[in-house]
Amino acid sequence: MSDKKVRGLKRKSRSMVNRLEQETMKFPSDFYNGYWHLHLPVAQDFIASIKTPKAIKRLCIQTLLDRAEHLKRIKPPSNQKFRIVVAIDLPDLWNSQIIIFSGDSHFKGFFDRNDDYQKWIPLSVERNMASEWDLSIPDGMGCLGIREEIKDEDAELFENEIWFVGELD
Repeated sequence: MSDKKVRGLKRKSRSMVNRLEQETMKFPSDFYNGYWHLHLPVAQDFIASIKTPKAIKRLCIQTLLDRAEHLKRIKPPSNQKFRIVVAIDLPDLWNSQIIIFSGDSHFKGFFDRNDDYQKWIPLSVERNMASEWDLSIPDGMGCLGIREEIKDEDAELFENEIWFVGELD
């Protein structure tokens, strides 16, 4: 993470919001391996900088949630079940994304992460991401916090949190 001054906060934030709105204007039709996803369209050094204010990071998360709600509203009628979920990666917000799962088997398979190299452990129910970040969670969307543990080939352990918000039931 850089400690250099971040220039163009308003411009970069506006650009990120505009790109998210453009990319989610219509419900996607190109699903690969049972899902479609859209990563946060912003430079990693911008969103990861310790100089980027929490308010900007909060705007990124809230925009992802708002666009997921929009996609949920425009979901086409189909005999295929679509689930819309936002994955918020903390502290590395740059890895956050909107995911649309096509079919329950892809959705359930995505959450099956428990082997020698990667484990997903549910976070305490006392934690509340919405209040921690002052977010507005859209109606009908659930929230699930996961602590991710990844071991690399040298058995070094990396940990982070992933919060899933969306059609989880």
